[in-house]
Amino acid sequence: MKKVYGADELRAAIANGELVNYYQPKVVVATGEVVGVETLVRWRHPQDGMVFPDQFIGVAEAHGLIDVLTRVVLTGALAQAKVWQDAGWVLRVAVNLSMVSLTSLDFPDFVAGLAAQAGVPPQGLVLEVTESRLMQDLRAPLEILTRLRLKRFRLSIDDFGTGHSSLTQLHDLPFDELKIDQSFVHSAWTNETLRAMYDASLGLARQLGIEVVAEGVEDRADWNFLRRTGCDLAQGYFIARPMPAADFPGWMEDWQDRVSSGLTAND
Repeated sequence: MKKVYGADELRAAIANGELVNYYQPKVVVATGEVVGVETLVRWRHPQDGMVFPDQFIGVAEAHGLIDVLTRVVLTGALAQAKVWQDAGWVLRVAVNLSMVSLTSLDFPDFVAGLAAQAGVPPQGLVLEVTESRLMQDLRAPLEILTRLRLKRFRLSIDDFGTGHSSLTQLHDLPFDELKIDQSFVHSAWTNETLRAMYDASLGLARQLGIEVVAEGVEDRADWNFLRRTGCDLAQGYFIARPMPAADFPGWMEDWQDRVSSGLTAND
């Protein structure tokens, strides 16, 4: 059973700098080019070790800590994006948003201010929103998302396929990217039901002109499947596990070697 953490513990962890960002790469399926990363926050607990977000995000939302948590994650991600930018790596850095953040009319200006302070252009930041939670009530989030899009931030709908959104709903939302949930990607090439869900998601994104990311790419067979079906981007353990920013240059060298060895060659 996973340990449940209290608000006071989380508040202290934020104050003590125990929250750290890990990054998982996104790559172009056709070429292997690394075009972005997803930011995944971790709690480096002094006694319990690495604590994953499903054990503390709900606490932050329930106890009014999500704004400060979002600031910590965004500030760290934007600072890292600037470091990569200065090193010549133009990477879109994605950050997951809580639905609580999408109820504040001040949120778009808040994000724009952080990006400007960091020296990162809005197009370099991707804001991810989980489909299942977004579909519960679109009224307030739609206005906030539209304001973010007008400020030229990129928007992504995460875990697609789990929230049962319709074509009409998606047409009204200003998304640039659709991420097919990992449960419909891994081994979809062996399962007719998963393949149908994957194909439907890919086709829907194509109709709307949205870039498609397949999550949960676990092995070479998954990768080859994405290549055959023409998916745009891929993310998953076959490419890389989430890593500290310090490990990114070494991984980049290894990934370029894998690509050079024939990873993107035609079958």
